[in-house]
Amino acid sequence: MHFTVGEEPASREFFFEAMKYLNLPYLFVSVQLLSLALLSVSGPLLARSVIGLLTELTGLFLGFLAIYHMHLGNFNIIPVPKEKGKLVTTGIYSQLRHPMYLAQLLVFLPLVIESYSHFRLLVWFILFFDLVIKLHYEEKLLIRHFEGYRHYMKTTKRLIPFIY
Repeated sequence: MHFTVGEEPASREFFFEAMKYLNLPYLFVSVQLLSLALLSVSGPLLARSVIGLLTELTGLFLGFLAIYHMHLGNFNIIPVPKEKGKLVTTGIYSQLRHPMYLAQLLVFLPLVIESYSHFRLLVWFILFFDLVIKLHYEEKLLIRHFEGYRHYMKTTKRLIPFIY
């Protein structure tokens, strides 16, 4: 088969569309879970300092609070809205659009700082950037899925209260 410049075979086009809509969400989740696993096994799971422990507990509390307000039936680790999902804008979601992502970062940040290694810091930053890219991807889908999502975006921060 011969193609001229600018032409792509139908199978190649299908491949890129499949990557765009099917595999990317799973890639985000795979990187996220692998990062969390590597951070969990490469050092202690409890912070030693009071500030570290309070930060870690704040992250855990925020995560449980987010799941409570989201309801398990509406929760989806894959960044794709559930077909019959509901837009949650109450509770912690009235302040932050992605509190579960912040919770993960808060739980592991003091552990990386207190049991520092270049490897652990790198993995934490991989997790951070993965979650930021994942939330941007997710928000594009949420805008299309929920009529009121654009308005919701104007009234809340993405990840860090009062900042971002």
